[in-house]
Amino acid sequence: MTAIDAMTQSWKSTMDLIQTNGQPRYGRFEHVPSRINLDDYIYKTPYGQVLKGWRKQLKYKKFKFCGLQHEHYSIGIAIVDLSWAGHAFYYVYDHLSQKVIEWNAIQPLALKTQLDEQPLFSQSFFKKSAYQFDMQHANGVRYIQVTKHGETQLKARIFCAGTDALSMCSPTGINGWTYTQKQTTLAVEGFFISPDQQRIDFNEQSLAALDDTCGFLRPETAWFWLSCQFRDQQERRIGLNLASGVNESFGNENALWVNGRLYPLNDVLFEQQNETTWSIRSLDQRLNLLVETGWCRFENINLRLIGSQFNQWQTKVTGTIDLEAVESVVLNEQYGLLEQHYAKW
Repeated sequence: MTAIDAMTQSWKSTMDLIQTNGQPRYGRFEHVPSRINLDDYIYKTPYGQVLKGWRKQLKYKKFKFCGLQHEHYSIGIAIVDLSWAGHAFYYVYDHLSQKVIEWNAIQPLALKTQLDEQPLFSQSFFKKSAYQFDMQHANGVRYIQVTKHGETQLKARIFCAGTDALSMCSPTGINGWTYTQKQTTLAVEGFFISPDQQRIDFNEQSLAALDDTCGFLRPETAWFWLSCQFRDQQERRIGLNLASGVNESFGNENALWVNGRLYPLNDVLFEQQNETTWSIRSLDQRLNLLVETGWCRFENINLRLIGSQFNQWQTKVTGTIDLEAVESVVLNEQYGLLEQHYAKW
């Protein structure tokens, strides 16, 4: 290894997201940043005024989502820190019986909400009423626990090693940026309580997906997102992440995972065909999907200055993905989720 190679490797392994000039690094990264050094970021309004302290912090948004797939059960857990409010939700959906456990809450001023966005080591939690969510990350393992009245409703240990991470940062609007880090088809151990109040253990067929996002998002924004993970007929671990509307100012975050290896995808178009059917196709025609929606986690908040309309449907995804670098991927009513979100914050 030459001296230059050694310096490059050292830079990769210790990369801060914010550069010495006070601005983020942009692009897709081979390695996740070692640190999101927010204090070093120089935030300016569209008119060039530098904001510091709480005025800067108020513009900063961050969230963590975990999707778990076990047989016919789909599980979602999220913690969100909007600075002026904390938010969390949890659901367990049984596709066969169509029964669901669902809970969500908002904490004004983000009280009892801690969301640690650091990529390598982090500790986050949300508490309100009967529920408490805990998310920790260390040494390539994500630990998640949901309790209700002190009784464990979900306990998961998710293993990130051996699966490529989608790690990218893009400009957002005229003066912001968005960093996202995603992995899918991860192995998971633990258990959850079903809508029938049965304890169900995760097994070697269970899959987990992680989405960690933070940044200075547009004050008024909207996006579409599809996440899907399954094992195909060849027993390959297939993961899919498609988005439109949040990271398009510089590249996209569309990706296919096959047995842990990430393959970038072209831009995609989400089109609603009718009340329950969507189509998603890539501009290069290599991806063509039909999405049938079912149960929806829905919220509608309109407080004039701030608001959110959020739809996250449980879906069945059918279609094909044809890339030169990997054997064709066929989806046949695979469980997934489709999200449509409008936010003014």
